[in-house]
Amino acid sequence: MTKIGRGLFLLCATAALVSCSPETSAVSDPHEQNDLSKPQIDYSKKIEIIERVKTPESVLSILISKLESEWPTLFAAQTENELLQKYSFITWHIDSEAQERLQKNLSNLHPEYVEYAKLLKEGVLPAEHCVVTKLSIDRYSSEEVAVTAQYELHLKNGQKKHLTVSLTANANFEKFNPRFNTSEGKPLDSAGSEQQELAREFIFSALTNDEIRKLKIEELYELFKQ
Repeated sequence: MTKIGRGLFLLCATAALVSCSPETSAVSDPHEQNDLSKPQIDYSKKIEIIERVKTPESVLSILISKLESEWPTLFAAQTENELLQKYSFITWHIDSEAQERLQKNLSNLHPEYVEYAKLLKEGVLPAEHCVVTKLSIDRYSSEEVAVTAQYELHLKNGQKKHLTVSLTANANFEKFNPRFNTSEGKPLDSAGSEQQELAREFIFSALTNDEIRKLKIEELYELFKQ
């Protein structure tokens, strides 16, 4: 299980634990539960707790996982549709609306995809096997992380092809990388409240921060209580 997977599991498990506690066992209106603009929820305090343990490693781990485990799956795609589906998954364009945005921006934001689609049409891909020959951290700071991976593709004709991919990410998850979909699908209205913005920041920080494991149980309850 990847760090992101473990993080999501932890979030779900903790949320479930809180929802079963005596203080939160009462049944409430589902519309009230989804109203992120409730003033009684102190998202600033929640964000403060996360920021206390947040490090650039969480962003670094995402990039390493993408390049080491997920990116090689692109070279095994049998059809262009399969390639697009795999690439959509890697770049978080999951729903139909997000995939439509992705397809509109393939030529200017996703040069690797365009290259792989061309190699697939030419019969060079799919590769029989892919090896990550080198993975290097080019830049690492509290603001930005950059990672490069080098791949050796073993082709069907017995030849080898070498490809290099570099990804850069901003430590602020909403500015993570323009080729990745970090939106909720529907942007907030221009009249969105500060409370809604804080709620979004909290959700993004919680979902991408593996360091949450370092928090005390009291702090975890504080994160997920409503």
